[in-house]
Formats: sequence, C-alpha cells, structure tokens
Amino acid sequence: MVAKYPYKLYKFTTTGATQDENGDWIEGSSEWVLVGKCRDEQNNNGSKVSLSDQEVYLFDSIVFMPKSVESVEVGTKVKVVDGDATRFESICKRFQKDQMHARLWV
Repeated sequence: MVAKYPYKLYKFTTTGATQDENGDWIEGSSEWVLVGKCRDEQNNNGSKVSLSDQEVYLFDSIVFMPKSVESVEVGTKVKVVDGDATRFESICKRFQKDQMHARLWV
C-alpha cells in the first residue's frame, strides 16, 4: 500500500537570547522543527498561485499535509525530508488549510 504522506516537513525556527533570574544571558537557538508528515509534488506544468499581496507566483512545488498540522507562516524556511535525504529546501510562499488537507507552496 502506498503511504499518503511518506515524507516529513520541517521548519527552521530561531529563538532570541533571554536573561535568566540572575540577569545572565542565555543564548538563543536555531533549529529545524518537525511540522508533520507530508507529500510534495513538483510543478511540472507551470501552474501559478496568487499570494496574499495579489502577486501571481510560479511555484516550484506544493506540499500536502493532514489538516491537523500547525500553520506555517509565509516567509518561513522549510524543508521536506525522505529518511536521511533532503528532497528540497525553500521558503514558504503560501500556506492554506482546506476542508480535507493543508497545502504549502514553495
């Protein structure tokens, strides 16, 4: 049987430096955080999507995920991973939750 969502979607997050109760600075961190399972499809037929500022964008790939995943903000660095191999790494251009699934365009 073919898996509906065979890959994993990660987003790159950074946290700023903070101070503890003694006033000492604690360094911030940058890391890849798992968003959830996904599948991606390359845009082989030149389809376009309208962005929030009404700009029309020729996207490289669209990523499908279960509707229950957390939202990904536009401009966030994302990557799709298959086991140990990164399928692609890009910037989120649009994120949308639909009736049956969520979609992300890069």
